[in-house]
Amino acid sequence: MTFPSLQHRQALALISRASLVLFCWIVLTLNGNTAAANDYTLIDSYPHYSGGFTQGLLIHEKMLYESSGLYGRSFLIYGDLRGGHRQLALPADYFAEGVTILNKALYLLTWKKGEALVFDPYTLEYRKRFHYTGEGWGLTDNGTHLIMSDGSDTLRFLNPDTFEPERTLRVRQAGKPVHHLNELEWHQGMILANRWQTNHILVIDEPSGEVVKTIDLTSLYPPSLRRKGVDVMNGIAYDSSDDTWLITGKHWPRIYRVKLMLSDHTRTPAPSPVSVSQPH
Repeated sequence: MTFPSLQHRQALALISRASLVLFCWIVLTLNGNTAAANDYTLIDSYPHYSGGFTQGLLIHEKMLYESSGLYGRSFLIYGDLRGGHRQLALPADYFAEGVTILNKALYLLTWKKGEALVFDPYTLEYRKRFHYTGEGWGLTDNGTHLIMSDGSDTLRFLNPDTFEPERTLRVRQAGKPVHHLNELEWHQGMILANRWQTNHILVIDEPSGEVVKTIDLTSLYPPSLRRKGVDVMNGIAYDSSDDTWLITGKHWPRIYRVKLMLSDHTRTPAPSPVSVSQPH
């Protein structure tokens, strides 16, 4: 029996490795996932209260703020990632939604009550309330206007003193309306939006409403690893101190710090069917 030489075995091993790499590349390409690996870089992760039904997330003056929903369990909380915090429980008939801070006031949406509550951002002392039509979902601001989502394809730009809409923006991708925009975060002329019941963040051009990129974060916390009861991704907060983003979700046990690539275009997967009657 003749055995192959060392050089022959090395050549065969090299060919096998190259074939495996090529096979993996083909599989990823067919699945449309080649860009996803380059869309973000995981930097770190931190413990997160898994009992929270995360609705809004933001960083203000180095403090992390979060709003958590569900009737009878809604609350506001802020503090640092090491555990020091201040918390406020909401009345049982309030379902907390998106949150933002503008002009030294903290604004909090509610789901179906049609009320936006205003608090002191440092003491969480209640100040006043505004009324609006429709549902409240996500909330952010661009330094001048509050920007609100309501589950439709339209974002409202609100006067922070009156909560009256001064502009609306219809969100489109390849000419088609994009619904179920949930948690929002404004950044340098772009609006980042979690799309409800997906692991995607949409990057929306603020002037035009066009979705310029879809970032797939499925591999950040794969659904196959989530325990029973863990819900969808929902929570985006920009940290200007190091140009990173904090990402989490409803009942997620971790908050993830990532670098996001926002500039190039990626293909958007078709959305999964959803039911608008469920809490988002």
